[in-house]
Amino acid sequence: MKRIAFLLVLVLLVSCEKGFIEADALGANADIVGTWVETGYEEDVLLLERTENFDPSKYGFTIHEDGTFIERKNTESYTAQSITYDNFEGTWEALSDSLLNITVGFWGGTMTYQIRIVSLDLENLAIRYLFAADRAKSR
Repeated sequence: MKRIAFLLVLVLLVSCEKGFIEADALGANADIVGTWVETGYEEDVLLLERTENFDPSKYGFTIHEDGTFIERKNTESYTAQSITYDNFEGTWEALSDSLLNITVGFWGGTMTYQIRIVSLDLENLAIRYLFAADRAKSR
């Protein structure tokens, strides 16, 4: 029984450590951990601000230190007259100090993309999304 308890504690410690390693890999950009809500665009860069909670009618995401990710986005394709939002669960992984790999659900299944951190301070975040062909160039 003691061996089982020891193994369980060891597995929990190792799994928790991975989340902290992810945040550590971001270096100076570790402050990205938190909740961010869209404020606008500048060309192909999305601007977001740090908030305590999601805005019910805006895009946003939460990056948790443990490697989990929640994205608040539209619940169906853009052909709808009005856009409704919901939260979708996923994961993130730091590929470098400014590049995150995201795997998250959406209304049609699961998607994987990358987020390039353009700039970050305590209250504001600017990111660029990298999909498909852009991903290969960014590694």
